Amino acid sequence: MHMYKPSGLAMISIYLFTIILSLALCFACGFGAMFKSVIFWYVMLFIIILTFLVLLIVVPLFFSQSRYSVSRNELICKSGVFIFRRQFMKISSVRSFTAIVTPLSGATGLNFLIVNSLGSHMVFWFLSKSDLNEITSYLDKAIKKEEGANETA
Repeated sequence: MHMYKPSGLAMISIYLFTIILSLALCFACGFGAMFKSVIFWYVMLFIIILTFLVLLIVVPLFFSQSRYSVSRNELICKSGVFIFRRQFMKISSVRSFTAIVTPLSGATGLNFLIVNSLGSHMVFWFLSKSDLNEITSYLDKAIKKEEGANETA
């Protein structure tokens, strides 16, 4: 059984994206506050507080709680922040998978794997590129092996 965790580079990328988005919203509110009422200052304060909550609580909790494992017989996905979710899928029930590799994925760690079976799917979030390649090659071999066994039967 191989265990995988979300990439640390993805966590840094999410931090940077959240900070940039928060700064853009604060600048927009600050620009509005120059010409309008004091409500823009309250909105800007709310954005700053929300940003700190996301950066200090939500993102670290997600990355510390998420675990993925791939064994010979099954896939297991454990994730969540305040509500935790566990998903199990037998390798024999996997029908297809989609690997999403973003631009600069080696630097950002924003790679995703969506595994589909009949009636359900499983998402592996923020994998490193090497983990993504390892899992997809294993699933590809497993699907081809299952197809070969079905053709001879």
